[in-house]
Amino acid sequence: MTTDLEKRFGFLVIEVGRLYGKRYDELAKSSIELTRAQCRMIAYLAHYGDMNQASLAELLEVAPISAGRLLERMEEGGWVERTPNPNDRRELMVSLTPKAEAVLTGARRVGDEVQSEALAGFTPEEAEQFSSMLQRVRKNLGVLVER
Repeated sequence: MTTDLEKRFGFLVIEVGRLYGKRYDELAKSSIELTRAQCRMIAYLAHYGDMNQASLAELLEVAPISAGRLLERMEEGGWVERTPNPNDRRELMVSLTPKAEAVLTGARRVGDEVQSEALAGFTPEEAEQFSSMLQRVRKNLGVLVER
């Protein structure tokens, strides 16, 4: 077992994720004036559709109270709206506004730019292979977590 952090898979994955996120934040704040967390919320709602706050918090991997604070800021900014769930009046459903839908393309462009920077020097085949390998790792770990 190596103790060299540069060769430890877990360390590298976390460090790459941290650096990737930091760069995304820099570009997102300067080009679309949103944070990475706000972009993730918009992306999840665009992908999965309307959902309640608890489900959104789970996807974002934050406590429901933290998701609530983020939702308040997003709602004040006109990015999302919360409406009563017609099937359960105790909960609110979160949905995107047209303003958020309009910025989604810009958020994806930021992601594409960071990906391009991160994969500079990779051939298209290497980039595809790397993505496939990460998907396999995610699947392997997802199976373990779900047990």
